[in-house]
This record gives sequence, structure tokens and C-alpha cells, in this order.
Amino acid sequence: MLDRIIMITLVSGTNRPNSWTRKVVEVYKNQLDEKGIDYQILDLMHLPKNLFDIEMYGNKDIEFAELEAKILFPTTKYVFVIPEYNGSFPGVLKLLIDGSDIKNSFHHKKAALVGVSDGRAGNLRGMDDLTNVLNHMRINVLHCKIPVSSVSKQFDKNGDFISPETLKLINHQIDLLVAM
Repeated sequence: MLDRIIMITLVSGTNRPNSWTRKVVEVYKNQLDEKGIDYQILDLMHLPKNLFDIEMYGNKDIEFAELEAKILFPTTKYVFVIPEYNGSFPGVLKLLIDGSDIKNSFHHKKAALVGVSDGRAGNLRGMDDLTNVLNHMRINVLHCKIPVSSVSKQFDKNGDFISPETLKLINHQIDLLVAM
């Protein structure tokens, strides 16, 4: 039993509706439920619309300030599930990071990365790019990164996850993240 609260936030790293990324987040959610580990989900599809306004760098919108206070600040560990967008990760995730209070949202926290792609590399480049950004923000990134390649083939026609090998890796990654 852990003697401190570990607040894990699963980040669905795209604002695209009905994404494979969100489906992979659900796999993590199910595994965390099975392990009895508390978590929350930050789905970038539900970011405040005015986050895209240039005023985000000045006076923060109340809705975004609440998101920081309720989700980002209390988080101690992140699982970033990021799809491949043009050989990297989505700009909306970078916008979230850039608009945040970096020190309170990210400094000295931990992160695990999951790359999602329908291609064969599972967004390896995007995970490398995000690792560099996170390391710059003083986040300790777990060495065990999971590339989910050919993501559409990882689910059956009913939407159930069918890859036992990937599920084993996911559970290993979760265990390592909790132990960090």
C-alpha cells in the first residue's frame, strides 16, 4: 500500500473526435480500474474553446484556470497517449502545455508515453519530441515507452482491445509508473 496519494492523469493527446487515441486511453482506464489505482482523464477534445485565443498568455480564462487547479496542479504522474500528427505529436497538446502554469502543472512530476499510429512506427518520433519538451519542463519521463502501431488492428469490430502482447506492456508500464 502506498503512503501517499498518486494522482495519475491520462491525457488523450488530441482534440479529434472518436479517435483511436481515446480508445487507447480507455484501455489504460480499464487496466487502472482492475489494479484499483485512482486516475482522472484529460481529453483534449474538451479543452476550453478560448484556449486558442491569444489572450491565453495574459489573463487566463476562468475555465482554463479551473482545469489547471482541478487537473494539472494536483497531478503527480501523467500518461500521455499521443497520436502521430505529421511525424510528431498534435499541436493542441503543445498549446495546452504552452498555456499552462508550467511550474505548478509540470515541474518535478513523472510521465509515461504511449504513441499511437495506424502506421508501423507507433509514433516513435512524436514520443521523442514530447520527451524533449517534457524533460525541458523538468518532468521525469519513464524509459518504457509504448508504440501502438497499426492501432486500428489492435481492436476488434466491437471495439474491444485484442492485443495480449500490447496489454502486457501496458500493465508493465503502469506498474513502473506507479513505482516511480
